[in-house]
Amino acid sequence: MRSDTRRNIRLLLNAVADEIEENPAGLSMQSAAARAGIGTATAYRYFSTLDDLVAAYVLEVFEELKTFSHDAPQRGAELFDVVLSQWINVVLSNGQAMVHLRSRAGFLSRLDAGNAVIDRAREIWERPLLGLLQDLHLPADALRSALFLTNILSDPREILDLHRTDRLQADAIRRHLDGAIRGAIVGWHNVDDNRASALTAGATATHA
Repeated sequence: MRSDTRRNIRLLLNAVADEIEENPAGLSMQSAAARAGIGTATAYRYFSTLDDLVAAYVLEVFEELKTFSHDAPQRGAELFDVVLSQWINVVLSNGQAMVHLRSRAGFLSRLDAGNAVIDRAREIWERPLLGLLQDLHLPADALRSALFLTNILSDPREILDLHRTDRLQADAIRRHLDGAIRGAIVGWHNVDDNRASALTAGATATHA
């Protein structure tokens, strides 16, 4: 990639983040290009749509989070707490861009389809959640539901709402979400266990 191309892409990524934070209602490829100091036609050479530009910025943020998650020395539930804390800090700094990228498709359908942003989110949370499941004495095959529940409860829009509306700071948000995610994972698993037990009991009664 040519040096001027790398520079222009970097300018666009920084510009779209600033535009989303300061002027979300007026966000467009034109406004991002103008803030970056490059022509709109040039911006479209790098990104076909505004959503592509925003996705590129969010993927970059997620890549940093993935590296943090992979390199963190903690293990088990402690690792989950550290990554959750880092996630909240990133959301409070970059959350508007992450909210802007919200999809109409559900998390699981995008996970199964190999969506780039969701794939990166899975890479961020997989190791911490496996450690948390182990500490909760739950099987590793509960990871899919744990990813689903963590996605719901750590939604950037709701984290920003807690911060702005209820004036909760990052550590308070972490404590609340930590308890909520743990409880949701255990509750989900217990429902599955109860359903499996009921099916087994029904089958046993049928054959008795």
